[in-house]
Amino acid sequence: MNRIFLACMASVLLAASVGVARAADPAPTGGPGWTGLTQPKAVIAARQELMEHVEILMEPIDTITVKPVKNEDQLRSNAQAIGAMLTALPHLFPPTTNRFDAKAKEPETLALPAIWRIFDTFQKLATSATHAAEAMSEAHGSQELRKASLRLRASCDACHALFLRPYTGPKSQDSDYQFDFESALRKK
Repeated sequence: MNRIFLACMASVLLAASVGVARAADPAPTGGPGWTGLTQPKAVIAARQELMEHVEILMEPIDTITVKPVKNEDQLRSNAQAIGAMLTALPHLFPPTTNRFDAKAKEPETLALPAIWRIFDTFQKLATSATHAAEAMSEAHGSQELRKASLRLRASCDACHALFLRPYTGPKSQDSDYQFDFESALRKK
């Protein structure tokens, strides 16, 4: 009898604590701190800046697949920083930043609406990339670092394939083929 009573009391206390926790979470009001509501363009700019810096840190990591491994400590440090940045990344995608316009030549964001449709998948891919970066930060030796760099790049590419607008290069026009290079390059 005491076990049943204790179990019931535990359930009541758990339900009460969940209610209190939910009451402590304020509803979005658009006031200070709700930048996703009040400044979605600033949030988009922040995540673009973060990703630009991830790519800068990835550059030496990507090169070790085709060049000799140099400065292992720097590669590990870059991977560690990338892991931290990728941990924060999903939090820079509030629904108010779903502003991709497929018709725009230069949309506000390159993040595709699929992020918000299947946000759990996006978070899992970001977590996977975080783990790949953390694993690289602990790798030692050229061979292990190369393998880790390939896993990290693959995890980044997997997310980009689903959630980033693909790059389409400029299209050539008839006038491009008829351009008079000789007169344009002639010394004057």
